[in-house]
Amino acid sequence: MISNWSFLRGGPVSGRYMRYAIVLCVGWLVILALSVAVFLLAPRSYQSGFTLILPGAGSSTSVNLESLGQASSSAESPFGGLSLSPTENYKRLLQSYRLRGQVAETVGATIAGIPPPKVRLANQTKLMFVSVRAASPVEAYRLADAWLSTFEQELTLLRAEEQDLREQAYRATLASFEAAVEEAQARIISFQSKYGLISIEQFRELVAQTETIRLEVERSSTDAQVAQSEIQRLSSLLNISPERAADIMTLLSDGSFQALHKARANAETRRSELAEIFGPNHPELVSAGEEYAGLHTGLLERGRALLGYQTFGAVDQTYYASSDERAALIASLVEAASRLSGARQRTARLQKQLRETQDRVEDLAVPATELDALLRDHQIAETVFASALARIDANRTDIFASYPLTQTVETPARPDAPVTPSKKFIALGAFAGMFLYAIGLALLWIRLPIIRALLKTL
Repeated sequence: MISNWSFLRGGPVSGRYMRYAIVLCVGWLVILALSVAVFLLAPRSYQSGFTLILPGAGSSTSVNLESLGQASSSAESPFGGLSLSPTENYKRLLQSYRLRGQVAETVGATIAGIPPPKVRLANQTKLMFVSVRAASPVEAYRLADAWLSTFEQELTLLRAEEQDLREQAYRATLASFEAAVEEAQARIISFQSKYGLISIEQFRELVAQTETIRLEVERSSTDAQVAQSEIQRLSSLLNISPERAADIMTLLSDGSFQALHKARANAETRRSELAEIFGPNHPELVSAGEEYAGLHTGLLERGRALLGYQTFGAVDQTYYASSDERAALIASLVEAASRLSGARQRTARLQKQLRETQDRVEDLAVPATELDALLRDHQIAETVFASALARIDANRTDIFASYPLTQTVETPARPDAPVTPSKKFIALGAFAGMFLYAIGLALLWIRLPIIRALLKTL
């Protein structure tokens, strides 16, 4: 049975070695020739690029508003959230069709001839490696520089567009805030015109004024009581009323009355002395009597002119002239009566003012509460309005909220050597091909023992 398969046996061993060696050498030569042809005939491509880094620091802005509060604006680090990756966003932006069109327009090519750049992100860092390829070093440099400038311009436009959109939204909201402030002001003005109440401080001053007037009333009443006690004491001591004391003070303070009273007293003394010496019809005594009568008549006329007929008649003649001590007491009584009258009048006036002020406070108690609420609403509306204005200004400084800041770590450079075809890769491919080819021939070499083993099993 084995003889039937004799055609499978090879010739002499030396002849077989020769055939396999020739086939191996021819194969290797073909592989080497193809590798050299690829290296020599394949088009050259040059690579240039740039490296970006995203600092990614957060920012915070705070504005103090006097007597209103504080407005703050803060932006967290763009790398703070797990669901947001600015590097991935920028990678997509760099490979977008929009940027390809702008770069093509910049370098004067068609968009089909501008492939998207290769973007590589370094793990655990904020670095972005961007590379492009072209047929020449100059074109590769120009293309990389165009991608970098176009990318930065696009970021600037996107940030400006974001700021404009935000400001438009803030302005639309700001209009409603401003309308709320104006409405609150109109309500306050209408309320103030209706009740004559300008502010809560005015109501508080009115309440304080009520308490002040009450204290003044108590003080005036106390002064009146003190004056009344002094009047009672002096009236009891002098045995005259305050009104009579005032009449007596009028007589004591009048120089003409006091001169007539003194002259009359001297005339009465002279008449009494002559009456002891002479008879009633003696000329000197008659003359002294006539002098006394004339002075007495003049005194009565002067007193009636000063006080009135009945009032002067009610005054005891013993008070026509008084000693210094009694005159001082009478003056004190008159002064106390004057103080009492003034204190009573002041008390009455203050009590009237107190009643009016209390009525005003009662009338304004409820409106004051309403005004306080209106002023609070106005202050809140004004605070919100001022805060919105401050936020607009603060957001103008925060232009990197959605599109973080980028810095160019490595700028585009003109490449010195092509990246394709690569000598290393071609050499490695040729070596791998030759190795695999040799493995194949080795398998062919050992095929006969394998076949014989198979045939024996049949």
